[in-house]
Amino acid sequence: MQTWYLYSLLALLLLGGQRFLYKVAAAKNCGTFLTTFCFMITVAVLSTGLLMLFPPVVPSLVFLALISLANSLTFVSATLAHIQALKHMPATVAYPLIRMNIVLVVLFAVFFLQERLETLQILGVALSFATIWVLARDNAPDNDARTRAKGLILVFVAMLAGALSAISSRYAALHTDLLAFIALSYVFSTLFTLVLAPRMFAPGQAQTKPHTGPQGSRKLAAGIGLAMGLLNLAGFYLFLKALALGPLAIVASINGMHFLVAVVLSVLIFREKLTLGRLLGLVLAIIAIVLLRG
Repeated sequence: MQTWYLYSLLALLLLGGQRFLYKVAAAKNCGTFLTTFCFMITVAVLSTGLLMLFPPVVPSLVFLALISLANSLTFVSATLAHIQALKHMPATVAYPLIRMNIVLVVLFAVFFLQERLETLQILGVALSFATIWVLARDNAPDNDARTRAKGLILVFVAMLAGALSAISSRYAALHTDLLAFIALSYVFSTLFTLVLAPRMFAPGQAQTKPHTGPQGSRKLAAGIGLAMGLLNLAGFYLFLKALALGPLAIVASINGMHFLVAVVLSVLIFREKLTLGRLLGLVLAIIAIVLLRG
């Protein structure tokens, strides 16, 4: 098994667990701001601490600052929109729709980075697209039309921002120190969360002040944010390692299916419906992951 493929699978599991916590936060009606802020600050503090223990060699501080800035802005936008979208549509629909950003990333890798894929890997990418298409067609009437429309707008924001975040991560993985990139990116992300959250959502939805809401709700939001941060720090580092060693199109396609973990856990824990179409999508995704190994 190639090292980058193993890193990709481990990142899939860890980041899938993190994404499931998005669903938990939405289901428990935790404030989007507080949850996201605790998530970002956890990664920023831990990665900065590791950076002090293991000082990096950074080829260009200017490049590090610019790529971290770009990654953090897109990642925070995707995260806020992702959590909020789950309050308007079921996880089994929202996750695969947001994962449509794989299409944008793969097209970028093939046409701009000139990546060449083996036949089985091309089939795996095609099946990953088919997985998303099958699950995206799920139009079970979980919410009214107005609520779904609002959810789709948030999904589009999360999809576009997520693709840009993945592309910027590729450049960071190739051209700078990974831990320094994570630390600076999440310092910026914490600041962007403070700025963007109050502007992206209405005050009643975003809960723009950390002290609003019942004490128990605040503690739960902080705890979920902390857990997100721990999973993300490990998963994001492995994702960057995979990007540094393997092709962007394949690594992004594997990582993009981390929603499988979130969907399965949502079905098991929150008893979301597992229709025939959703089951077919999950089977296609598993086959695609095997083929992407090459």
